[in-house]
Amino acid sequence: MIERLKWAFIIDKDEFVRLSLNKILNKYGFQVEEIDDFSQLEKRIKDVRGGIILADMEIEALERWLPLLKRWNKRFILMTPLVTDELNSRLKKIGVHHVIKKPVEPEVLKRLIQKITFNGPAKSPPLSKKGEGFRINQKGGEKI
Repeated sequence: MIERLKWAFIIDKDEFVRLSLNKILNKYGFQVEEIDDFSQLEKRIKDVRGGIILADMEIEALERWLPLLKRWNKRFILMTPLVTDELNSRLKKIGVHHVIKKPVEPEVLKRLIQKITFNGPAKSPPLSKKGEGFRINQKGGEKI
């Protein structure tokens, strides 16, 4: 069986947030790349398909990238300091299903990553020191 790296792409203007997420995601077995916007992902379809995108973006900016966002909405996690019912409703209309409050708590991020189903085999070490992890199989993920 061929293993693939899991990629995590980060879009955030705050350098501290990027460094913090980079450290957390590396610990969870992701190869991390910081990007400026979705245009840098247009030629990385295979990497996105097996990974995740974490972004702190305004809704207006998300709407400009709607075609790509719709393609990757199951892999996309919006990070925002303010989560409201109105925001969630608006985000669902444009296809954003995963929202996490900033500052990002590692355990909350871990649970959200575990909810995202990865297609096909992927390199996936345990997500914690206790051995709680996520095994990848052809039918999706199963908790181990």
